[in-house]
Amino acid sequence: MKKTDARKQGLNARASISAKQRIHDQKILFRKMKEKCADYDVIGCYVSMKEEADTHAFLAWALKHGKRIAVPKVRGNTLDFYELHSFDELSPGCFDVLEPTGGTLVKPEEIDLMFVPLSSFDKDCRRTGYGKGFYDSVLCDSMHKVGIAFSEQKVDRIESSPNDVKLDEVLTPA
Repeated sequence: MKKTDARKQGLNARASISAKQRIHDQKILFRKMKEKCADYDVIGCYVSMKEEADTHAFLAWALKHGKRIAVPKVRGNTLDFYELHSFDELSPGCFDVLEPTGGTLVKPEEIDLMFVPLSSFDKDCRRTGYGKGFYDSVLCDSMHKVGIAFSEQKVDRIESSPNDVKLDEVLTPA
């Protein structure tokens, strides 16, 4: 499936999830994210927006439990990651996504585990984002790359190009 078609299918499927199902699925994803980060020191994590799999509860939990968390800020065609200590350090940035207003820069190679947003994914851990390639620009083989998604966002197969970085796994409620 072409990336544009996969993206559209995944976003439509995500938007159609009922409020009751979304609440149920978010609780499962939150538990799985906590379990996944247990063996990692530096965790990169997106700050969720709109209908994305929510990361706010996870970020609050991680901050409360002393985890070292780095969140992204758009810089040109890539992302910089900054250590987060409080939600007060975030303000609307590019595309109205909450971004860090400053703080300590964390290099991608310092990040052990990266929770990645997506619009769709397939069984081989290929993903689509929103088409800008921000995450592909920073993902590398040295970190464990984990997509966070609802099961409904899975598609049959996504065509990929040489610049696309596969995930190591995708966490879903299923």
